[in-house]
Amino acid sequence: MTPDLTDGGERSPDARSDEMNFSFEWYEAFVRDVDAAGYEFGRYGDPVEPGTALLRHDVDLSPERALRMAKIEDEQDVHSTYFFLVSSPVYNVLNEDTREVLAAIQDLGHDVGLHFSTHQYWSPEDVPETDDPIAERVAQEWDILSTVADPIETVSFHIPPDRVLRHEFDGFPSTYEPRFFSEIGYCGDSSQRWRSDPPEVDQFDSKMQILTHPGLWGEDDDSFEARVREGVAEMRERTSDYAEGRYVLQKFG
Repeated sequence: MTPDLTDGGERSPDARSDEMNFSFEWYEAFVRDVDAAGYEFGRYGDPVEPGTALLRHDVDLSPERALRMAKIEDEQDVHSTYFFLVSSPVYNVLNEDTREVLAAIQDLGHDVGLHFSTHQYWSPEDVPETDDPIAERVAQEWDILSTVADPIETVSFHIPPDRVLRHEFDGFPSTYEPRFFSEIGYCGDSSQRWRSDPPEVDQFDSKMQILTHPGLWGEDDDSFEARVREGVAEMRERTSDYAEGRYVLQKFG
């Protein structure tokens, strides 16, 4: 059940009374509702007490939109955690633009962590049954991320295979281990599923993990397919700008 309001106040007017949509305006109102319901926005390294909401973002498509969300949260004094891919072809954490995003998100007081993709190393049916090969790859990627950020120890799996769900790894905490996943309430926007099953804050458990994917959101509402195409377009623009500036204009290469 939802915690009581801690300040004795009332909820802000329901800015989410209209149909759910994937706009930053709707997200801002949603975060405001969670805060007004009395939740404290926790960190993964701290105990998850009743009244705690762990606000998590898996950055699959767009570092720029992750920073946009981080600024929205900062304006409401809300803390969250942003998990970045290291092995993604869509963006490069070592690239200057992404490094600046990482630094800006941390400067706002948010945490950064590793978003690890088993799919870069194994097919879903071939994910190792033992922990060591996974932990080894996680450690390698975590070390890379640590050269450009100060990542937390907790790791979020990208499109998690069944093998990692409700499992505790010896080498690192996971957002899908029971204390963060099956033993508390869980609410995620994967594939924009909130369109058909929007989050109802007054139905939340006393402990919650809330997941969003910043690349699925924008200034205006749009479909899942359109958001993916926008993420690819942003990748192409970054690549084009880099090639133009480094090779065409300077005639290097």
